[in-house]
Amino acid sequence: MNNLLGIDFGERFIGLAIKKHNISIPYAHKIIDTKFTNLITELTNITKKERITKIIVGYPKGLTNKQTRMSNLVNDFIDNELKNNFDIPVVKVDERLTSKAIKNASNKRIDDLSAVKILETFCSNE
Repeated sequence: MNNLLGIDFGERFIGLAIKKHNISIPYAHKIIDTKFTNLITELTNITKKERITKIIVGYPKGLTNKQTRMSNLVNDFIDNELKNNFDIPVVKVDERLTSKAIKNASNKRIDDLSAVKILETFCSNE
């Protein structure tokens, strides 16, 4: 019975989604603005409250399947933040085009919806 936390990592904004074992689809949870919120404290609270058993992180690759600057930032985030602060398995999921798959007519942040797409991708391949 897995409770999954999906993360759409950005340099400032982090989108989060959750997939509970007893609910068939993931849902948008929140967007964290790291300028105003301590990311690790917030993730600690969420992982405990939601009983998260696996963290799924969107992994940005270039369209030619090569690592990008953001790929390196995500690797650093996983290695230095997630693995050092959580005893929860972390899985990377190819997130190419997830933000583009969500139509956004306004300038509203959609990082949490991108995290939903990341979880949907993971669940469909599991």
